Amino acid sequence: MDQTSSNNHQSGNMASDFYSFSPENTTKKKTKAVRITICAQVTGVALFCLGLVVGLLIGIYGFNGVNKNESSDSSPTQSKVVGQNENRQTKPVDTHDHTHSHVSRKPQTVSPPTLGSHGHSPSPVDSHGHDHGSLDSHGHRHGPLDSHGHGPVDTHDHGHHHPHPSSDNILDSPNVEATLPSTDTGLGKEPVSAPEDELHCTPCKWTHPVDEVTKPELFSPINSTEMVKARDALYRAGIITVKPGQELAFNESYVQSMYLFPPEKVKALAYLDHDGPFPGRYVTAMVVEGAKKEPQLMKYKIGPLEGDVENMMISPLLKPNEVPFSNRPYDTVETREVILTVMSELYRINSMMEECFDSRTPYKDMSVMPNGPFMHNNERTSRWTAGLRGLGDKDFDFLNVLPLNGLIYHGGQDPSKWRVYDIFYLNQGPFDSVNELYEAYNSSQLVVVHYPEGTREWIKRNTFPKRDLYQPIRPHSGRLGANTVEPTGPRYRLKGHTISWLGWEFSVTTSQHRGPAVFNVKFKGERVVYENALNDIGLLYSADGSGQDSIFYTDSTFGLGESKTAISDIDCPAHASYIKSVMWSPTAMRGSELLTICIFEVDAQEPLYRHKGDDIEVGMRNRYLVARYPTQLGNYDYLIDFQFHMDGKIVTTATATGFIQASYYYINSQFVNPNNPGQTPFGYKVSNDIIGPIHDHTFAFKVDLDVVSEENDFQLIHWKYGNIMDALKTVKKENITFPGYFFHNQTRYVEWEHVKNERALNIDSKNPKFWTFVNNNKLNSWGVSRGYRLVPMHSGTQNIQDDHPEAQHLSFTQHHLTVTKRKENEQYVKPIYSPGNTKDPEPSRKYVESMVDGESIENTDIVAWVALGFLHIPTAEDVPMTTKVTSGFTLKPFNFFDKTAVFDIPSHAVGVNKTKYDEEPAELPCQFIPFSVQG
Repeated sequence: MDQTSSNNHQSGNMASDFYSFSPENTTKKKTKAVRITICAQVTGVALFCLGLVVGLLIGIYGFNGVNKNESSDSSPTQSKVVGQNENRQTKPVDTHDHTHSHVSRKPQTVSPPTLGSHGHSPSPVDSHGHDHGSLDSHGHRHGPLDSHGHGPVDTHDHGHHHPHPSSDNILDSPNVEATLPSTDTGLGKEPVSAPEDELHCTPCKWTHPVDEVTKPELFSPINSTEMVKARDALYRAGIITVKPGQELAFNESYVQSMYLFPPEKVKALAYLDHDGPFPGRYVTAMVVEGAKKEPQLMKYKIGPLEGDVENMMISPLLKPNEVPFSNRPYDTVETREVILTVMSELYRINSMMEECFDSRTPYKDMSVMPNGPFMHNNERTSRWTAGLRGLGDKDFDFLNVLPLNGLIYHGGQDPSKWRVYDIFYLNQGPFDSVNELYEAYNSSQLVVVHYPEGTREWIKRNTFPKRDLYQPIRPHSGRLGANTVEPTGPRYRLKGHTISWLGWEFSVTTSQHRGPAVFNVKFKGERVVYENALNDIGLLYSADGSGQDSIFYTDSTFGLGESKTAISDIDCPAHASYIKSVMWSPTAMRGSELLTICIFEVDAQEPLYRHKGDDIEVGMRNRYLVARYPTQLGNYDYLIDFQFHMDGKIVTTATATGFIQASYYYINSQFVNPNNPGQTPFGYKVSNDIIGPIHDHTFAFKVDLDVVSEENDFQLIHWKYGNIMDALKTVKKENITFPGYFFHNQTRYVEWEHVKNERALNIDSKNPKFWTFVNNNKLNSWGVSRGYRLVPMHSGTQNIQDDHPEAQHLSFTQHHLTVTKRKENEQYVKPIYSPGNTKDPEPSRKYVESMVDGESIENTDIVAWVALGFLHIPTAEDVPMTTKVTSGFTLKPFNFFDKTAVFDIPSHAVGVNKTKYDEEPAELPCQFIPFSVQG
């Protein structure tokens, strides 16, 4: 009998004995039981009464003596700072009625070290034990359930009023789901000596930022309703063959992705500037047409979406078979089949996996990362690398890669005909199949690696990024850090996807493949930029490993806009407002709404300008507005920021963080430096058995500047060194004489170059140039062409040559700046697919280098294609997480104004004899109540 059966049997006997009563003793047992029950009840009632009396006495004493006790426990100079964890232990959750007033700190001590950014506990449970919850996947903040299972309901009376608009007004606002603020600030009491009437703060006057949308929006992302209408139009036309709920197959036609089709600029400007007709909203649908006789990928323009489904027009955007079925981008349908196919092959040699990698089965402990797809021997092929799971069952572990990789052919429409081949084990191979690898393993023909027992458990404990409990915590790190708040609410306004703030106005949007963008950017009523849009991110790896060498990614293929809900209080501050975008799911055949774009004002805690003389002092705090888009693709996470500054600057940044994609470290590799085994030509050893492969990140943006109007010019300003006559010749060629008033003949000077035709440029630190975009038809008061300067952050430079196999896909990384004439059919820096015929002289979508064909860019609508980034040599500090690295560029006013553009904003200005001419707004101390808007 096994142990389980034995235990069950014993339990059965015990139950049988317990309920076996003999007739002769039944009456005695019942009488005894009744006596015991009565005694227990009487004792319970007595204890309850005693406890009630004691509780009332303690409550009366505490009510009358609390202020006295608080004052006598400690003095202000000896007050104990209670850390976050201590606070939870010493202040358990209570359930009594909070009718007392919240006591505020003095104005000079407004940084409570143990409270959250809005005055409540940083944990979901505030200082009164109320659970305010955290943002869920839809951005709602959920509290605890009430006694009936309903929630969130706050049953506590806090004794003060809500200083915000009524919930009805908020929730009735268009495009907005507002989370009502907590009425509990969590401000704790501390020893004070001020009079009682000075301890109370009135609630701050909170301003709701949402305005009603009164006109149709041109640039907002396609919403879920529009996606369904486009899907139905495609099904009605017979272009797609699947219905919602039907499982997708490669011999079916289905929608792979959907996103906004940008309106024609001429029509858009007529609508925006001259009250012209609404151009209509259209969707771009990428359809995998597997049901066709000749399967292909096709893009369609569908709309207008305001009309009925039966009246929508559907127009193809590609030529027939321009993108064959084998050249289509990856999607979730295919990726899943690729992983399962490789997994099933590895399962066939499970005993080898167990002996080598401390794995129970590949399905339980291993993962497969496909790299591709690409054409190999004219077949659709991907590389794959195996790894162990250090991040659970749903997230791929890019750190703990194994020395096991190969190729998978996955062409055609029948996965049963796919095959795994060219397998390498510890760089030994290739083996044509797993059977061939297994035979070599069993015949002792291989150099073998054995992970010791317990490796996978060690990996699970150490891969997940968390605080190291074996190290002492840093002094004072348990106390709350600095936070920024908006005491009176946002100074920006939200009207759908259009944001305005201190003279700025712009529309924010996102595309499933390309990611975030801002359109129609105006400052003080004048358009500066028509479009500033992320287009792609390129990465190229170099590694000592058959599975990791020369891996490249262009992330638009995988979906820069396939984001997840922002991490509350991490990606964006707690007071940020969130704007929805919608991601199309090919399997669900509908859109999913996510809170992906956050809007907030930043206090940079530095001066935008300042001067302090002997008798005057002037200055202004530097504040700016941010539209931020957090996203994640595989191992890397990105934050894309569009920052709008009070002086007219626009700063665009791209920040990378997340996990590195590691390569296996083999001590006997011939690339290991014998004098320093931790170094290889492809990177450092950064942890157990892994190398951090060298790679780069290049962020490509499309920047369509409209400096006052579309008629602009591109002008280079060369920063030069020479003699006085060299400088003079830049403005006058004849009848020049040497001026005798210069102290030295050597000088620095600038020379203007009017660029007439399309051109590509790189940063040249030894020959500095200013990149300026000017409107020669519009002059400022000093007779100078109004313009903006594009200022790049320091950037790495791509050094691959044309002979590199992936040079075509990464061609946009070759130049930091490319200036072309704007065209409607040159919408993006590159296609998101591989065209079937790379020699096609008239492709539907071009690569940026083919856009440079010598056309004039004088006094016309021009586009700046910006490609900036950084080179990354991973080090030990990149494990387990890479802390943020940022690149980007600034658009800076360049004679656009007549003077500094901030003197229509209150500032600090104290003149002679301490005369105060102006001052920045200041609020009296008030009780801040957090309010996060989601729309």
